[in-house]
Amino acid sequence: MSRNSQNRFLRSFAAAGSGIWQAIRQERNLRFHLAAAALVLYGRSFYSFSAAEDAALFLTMGSVIAAELVNTAVERAVDLCCPHPNPLAKLAKDAAAGAVLVLAIVAVLVGLRLFWQPQILLQVVELHLRSPLRLLIVLLAAAAGGWFVFFFEKGKSSNRNRGNR
Repeated sequence: MSRNSQNRFLRSFAAAGSGIWQAIRQERNLRFHLAAAALVLYGRSFYSFSAAEDAALFLTMGSVIAAELVNTAVERAVDLCCPHPNPLAKLAKDAAAGAVLVLAIVAVLVGLRLFWQPQILLQVVELHLRSPLRLLIVLLAAAAGGWFVFFFEKGKSSNRNRGNR
């Protein structure tokens, strides 16, 4: 592999990382899905999932986050092509958002299937109630998650066309 192709290869990763970072900064729904994934990963630490259950969990979380990134790309492309309200542009944006919603609903169902074990859930609640420090940490993490979802917004794009939605 030539040095030039290696540089292009590495730049492609940098571009992908930049795209993810910009979406995190600008898209509240993506931040919500990331916060939910963090909560799921914390909850996972109390369970003994099989390799297949772990795979289902990680694939589900990754699919929702990837779909949110694709939805963001569709929205930006539509805004670029259709700066004025257009029924077809609205349909494209709504369909992309609908795809995320379908995956999010499936993710909730997968989560319910994996995590709905009342005896473990009760043990987790009791563990947190018995340890004021653990409870405080969880509450602070929840507050940080809420801040991340609702107040982290930076660099909101000024050319976003909400008229197509």
